[in-house]
Amino acid sequence: MTYAEFLAIFLLPPLVGLTWAHKHLKNRPLPNDFVPRHLGGVLVFLVTAAVLYTTPWDNYLVAQKIWTYPPARVWGLHLGWVPLEEYLFFILQTALGTLAFSWHSRRVPLPSKLPFQCPLAVGIVVTSATGIAAAAGYGLWVGWKKGTYLCLIASWALPVVALQWILGGRAFLRHYRLLLLTVLPVTLYLIAADTWAIRSGIWHITEATSLGWRLPGGLPIEEALFFALTTLMVAQGALLIYTWRHRKAFP
Repeated sequence: MTYAEFLAIFLLPPLVGLTWAHKHLKNRPLPNDFVPRHLGGVLVFLVTAAVLYTTPWDNYLVAQKIWTYPPARVWGLHLGWVPLEEYLFFILQTALGTLAFSWHSRRVPLPSKLPFQCPLAVGIVVTSATGIAAAAGYGLWVGWKKGTYLCLIASWALPVVALQWILGGRAFLRHYRLLLLTVLPVTLYLIAADTWAIRSGIWHITEATSLGWRLPGGLPIEEALFFALTTLMVAQGALLIYTWRHRKAFP
């Protein structure tokens, strides 16, 4: 199976299904602290942000051979170091997370009050994300080869997570169930798909720059972390868009 066939089999069907399901729920009300937004505009914004932010990072990883693609599994069209199919994966994964968020947003009841002390919880998340990102940067600086992939993921993703919590931590706490219902299923699905792709030889994670810790099925732990963080970034980005400047969502 080629990379393009993988995308057609594993990404397109859930996107079509979520699009169909979303149409059947479009008349249900959104949470009362959501500002009405056009889903197409939200998709375009998040996909554009994902591609712009991920492209330099992904090109660096491929150039450093953190992961590789057998020539027979890709079209052979590259933008920089990265095959065209990888850019399509950015787009489709972001669309999948956004559609899942939009669908769940019309199904999950809004909590009547914040479940945690807002300033303390936000401070813990921001401090933790920033600290781990700094530690990852240090790991790269000192040349921790086996931790290279892990450190590249953490130093790239966690500053965005911290910034999102600075901007919308109150909204994230208020809608924690919506975030969980979006992030967990999408992450688990992508982990399963990625496990299949790696076992099928569509792409390969280089052992020399990976910790060697694997989930059942053989998926490197870094891949699971990548999908968890990127799906979280998409879901939190969507929630920021829908609750931005609403008096009930932000101080």
